[in-house]
Amino acid sequence: MAQIVYFDAAVPEVREEHAALIDEIEKRGLLYPVTVVDGVPSYDGAVSYPAILRAIQERLDRVNA
Repeated sequence: MAQIVYFDAAVPEVREEHAALIDEIEKRGLLYPVTVVDGVPSYDGAVSYPAILRAIQERLDRVNA
């Protein structure tokens, strides 16, 4: 099962709760929006449903291997 959740990194509470992830995104110079799969930034710069589906499928393939 996959769950898609949107977090607005401009909201102070979100920045506080996800500080380590946001710090990694910013240190790597990734562009928002960033797609994160299982805590790992996987795709940045745009919302691309095919890219999101590929990232999820790749993760599922690794888990099920």
